[in-house]
Amino acid sequence: MTDKKGDYATRFQSKGIGIPSKQKPVSVMLPLDIDSVVRAIPNRSEWIRQAILEKLQRDGLL
Repeated sequence: MTDKKGDYATRFQSKGIGIPSKQKPVSVMLPLDIDSVVRAIPNRSEWIRQAILEKLQRDGLL
């Protein structure tokens, strides 16, 4: 039997950022050069959320 890590019970719980956990994620494929830059960004998910929000606001969709 394998040992369980100490955070086993809480590892995959919501971080409380206001996104319902049952919501399906949106994903995109990026060119390799852009992908490597985006993956290097700290707190990548929040950065992507903000980038999308800014674009939607600029385009008048929100």
